[in-house]
Parts: sequence; C-alpha cells; structure tokens
Amino acid sequence: MVDRFLTYLSKEKHYSEHTVISYRTDLESFGRYISENYPDVSIDKCTTAIVRSWLANMAAQKINPKSLRRKRTAVSSFFRYLIYKGKADSNPTRGIPLPKLASRLPVFADEKSVQRILDLHTSADEFPDLRNQLVFEILYATGMRLSELTGICQPDIDYHKKTIKITGKRNKQRIVPFGEELFIRMQMYDKLKNVFFEGLDTDPQYLLTNAGKRLYPKFVYRTITSYLGSVSSLSKKSPHVLRHTFATHLLQNGAELNSIKELLGHSSLAATQIYTHTNIRQLKEVYDKTHPKS
Repeated sequence: MVDRFLTYLSKEKHYSEHTVISYRTDLESFGRYISENYPDVSIDKCTTAIVRSWLANMAAQKINPKSLRRKRTAVSSFFRYLIYKGKADSNPTRGIPLPKLASRLPVFADEKSVQRILDLHTSADEFPDLRNQLVFEILYATGMRLSELTGICQPDIDYHKKTIKITGKRNKQRIVPFGEELFIRMQMYDKLKNVFFEGLDTDPQYLLTNAGKRLYPKFVYRTITSYLGSVSSLSKKSPHVLRHTFATHLLQNGAELNSIKELLGHSSLAATQIYTHTNIRQLKEVYDKTHPKS
C-alpha cells in the first residue's frame, strides 16, 4: 500500500520528487518501528498510541521539530489515503498536535554581497562557467525554488515579454518577470549551449549539466554554496537563501507584500509575512547603531 500511496502522490497529486522521497523514508522508518516494537501489528492497523510512541521515541533522540512535523504529516497523509481507498476506518494521527517550531527568521544575503558575486563572474565565456552563473542569477532574479529551477524548459521562457512560467508545488503555475541583465545573460547562454551540444541529444530542460542532462539538486547546492561562500559568512548558503534574498530585497525596496506573495507562489499571505519581521529586525539594527538615544 505504501508504494501505491507514493505513486498516487506523484502521479495524481503532483507532489515533488523530493517530497515523495521524504515521505517514503518517513513511512519506511515508521514501518520498521512497528515491526520492531509491535510485531503483531501491521502499519495500516496501528493506533494513536503507537504513533505517539514513535514520535516520542524520535523526540528523545533529539530529532528536530521540523523533521518530526514532516514525519507525522507523512503518516497522516498515508492514512487519509487508506480511508479514501476504503482500507482504513480512522486516522490514528488525529488528536496528535504538530510539534512546535522555533521562530527563526530567514537567512538572506545583503545587496552588496550579491553585487560582488555578479561582478566576479561577468566575464564568464565558457558554457560551464556561464551556466553556473546563470543558475545563481535566475534564482536571485526570480525567487524560484530549486525544484522549479531544474524543471524549466525552453518553451517556459518568453524572451519577448521577459517572463518565465514556473511550475511550483502541487503543479501550480505562475508567471514571473525578469530584467534586461538576465535577458542578455540568457541569450549568451543559449548561443554557447547550441555550440556546446551541437549534434547531440540532450534533456529538454533549459539548464543542463556538461553531459546534456537535467541539473540535479546536489549540483545546484554545490554551485550556490560556492558562490555565496566566496563573499559571505552567512550561516546558511543553500539555494533557498537566494529565495529569501529575493523576497527581502523586494520588500526593502518598496514592493507590496501581496506582490511578493504572488512572485514566490505562496498559497497564503501568512507564509510571506515572515519577511516583514526580517525587515523590522534590520531597521532595528540600523536604529540601534545610529540613533543617539538608542
């Protein structure tokens, strides 16, 4: 049933590959816990007490609350699927609250750091170097997620309107604009790409490895970590930092929160409001440093 559930998430609900893999890992962990501690109980017959015991066991192992929330959500989704298919009567996760998360503000790079990175790589004229630079620039210019970046295909890009059609979570699509500088960089990339792969079959995605294959997450992680690490001492240097940076810079320069919400593809304004806290924190730092009575 677990395999059927995961196929359902992928094919019918259009969950991302990353989410499906995470759910598989979580459900396999849950299944092992049941078989080791409750050998007479199958996963589809477990009780609320068993789920509580599993979560408590992981909490005792210092598993972070964010991971615990995802694991509980994976089990809950699995049982909703079983109920939908008539294979279960109730969901044992009902009544079990999600672990509380510590309130953490998003990490972002300041404008000077981003500009230094852009300045360091303006002379890139070989396909691999220009591609890597384009990965950084697209993430910063659009605020898209890693999975959205690697999924872009050539038809998704409208050079005339300077927009990219992004396919996000749950297969939801949005249109995001980009500027003249990125437009010029993309045209340069197209020319080098055509020469580099002339006569060869490649994957349909826009951004490709040197072998003509779709970029994979670790490649993007390494690239962005290297770029951010060259000019910054940020505590985090993942591709998602550029998504936070995109939103924060928009807000700092006067963009409305609703507009940022649409550009990021958030389903509700609540997810976008965290950037207002980031802006307030920065304003307070400026106040503390500059006001004579602070």
